[in-house]
Amino acid sequence: MASQPMCTGSLAAIVILTLVVLALLVWIWGEYLDRHEHDPGRIRAVMFLFLWGITAFDIGMSTSGITCPAVASLSLLVNIWGGLDALLRFPAAHELESFFSVKQFCLLSLKTFGYAFGFSSFREHIGKFIVVLLLNIWAPPVLYLMALPLDPFEQVVKDDEYDVDLAFRVWHLATCSSERRRCVETCRCWWNRHLLAASERSSLARIVVCAASPGYRRTFCKKGRSV
Repeated sequence: MASQPMCTGSLAAIVILTLVVLALLVWIWGEYLDRHEHDPGRIRAVMFLFLWGITAFDIGMSTSGITCPAVASLSLLVNIWGGLDALLRFPAAHELESFFSVKQFCLLSLKTFGYAFGFSSFREHIGKFIVVLLLNIWAPPVLYLMALPLDPFEQVVKDDEYDVDLAFRVWHLATCSSERRRCVETCRCWWNRHLLAASERSSLARIVVCAASPGYRRTFCKKGRSV
């Protein structure tokens, strides 16, 4: 019985520390959004990093034996169909009663129950569950809502075709050859654009890109002669 108060005190300390970390995270994120509120591309890139970190954490919890493998699989489903889908459609806003909002809430609830019943020993890892519940599962939606633009005219995507559920987009990609060609072309343009940007910022990257691609080498030679 003497160890019970210490266990309760440790649990209370974990809760308080987690809430402090959450409050600090919200404050830092708010400051960042104030600086880049009109740059949704940059904001979305940072949230992608959050999502990859959360996914790595979920997998690490499973591989270390703290949670069962099914939790990692469930978390991967939630992170892809929920988190990735939301980021691909950012900064589009959705009503609370929309399929998007209902789906997100159901997926987060499913992940919560998955962790609640997926620990190898819940009583031993209850502190970890609190941290996961507050920082891993329910904090990202709060940060996502904070990132949505206040101006309704900015709460739209550049193309309405991108504001489509990820599952439908994958199905359309698998069944439509023209959609696959368009996707390949989009990826190629994205890759070329970022390669060009990297080569313009770094002379080393320019050498590597020119060595790997004769087309880029001719482009840079033409630009050099024009200057």
